[in-house]
Amino acid sequence: MMECYILAGGQSKRFGEDKLLFKIGSLKVIEYVLKAASEVCPSVYIVTKNRRKFEDLKVPVIEDLLPDQTPLVGLYTALKHTQEDKILLLGADIPLIKPEVLQLLFEKFEEPITLFSINGKLQPLVGIYSKALYPIVEEHLKIGKRSFLSLLRSLRYKVLKENTLREVDPELCSLINMNTKEDLRLILKKMEEMHGSKTYSED
Repeated sequence: MMECYILAGGQSKRFGEDKLLFKIGSLKVIEYVLKAASEVCPSVYIVTKNRRKFEDLKVPVIEDLLPDQTPLVGLYTALKHTQEDKILLLGADIPLIKPEVLQLLFEKFEEPITLFSINGKLQPLVGIYSKALYPIVEEHLKIGKRSFLSLLRSLRYKVLKENTLREVDPELCSLINMNTKEDLRLILKKMEEMHGSKTYSED
């Protein structure tokens, strides 16, 4: 059994409004991620500082355990909460994420971490993390380190590269983050291509 924790922090400064609650078609951006995650994980949680913001989604919401709003704090919160031996960690701003990509992660998982790398850049918010990492992440935070990449540099991890991802996502759409309105336009274009018509708009 695998639990998924979706990190719903960030202030959407570059997007100009709350990107996670922004609607594309009939769904909010975070709902696309929830939908994909729920197809492969029986339990899905949202990790955030603002519980009220996501109350209407009817998904369990966990509040970050530390005041710093960083992905590493989100990982720490998720690892402390889970009773499973590993978790799927996802960012909340990847509306094109495919369940097949998440399934691929499960199939290729090796302890203690498995994640993707695209164009030489690690993608820590689409990855699987062992529960055994909890004391390591806790110690990392205790000494004041908040960088996810600094944690990864201190650990062993398995990287799935572009050619592996292309087996289930030929155009690498799943890992497109929606940080700006330009990103939104790209996502809309990809959605239209996938569905064969202009189903989605910015309205």
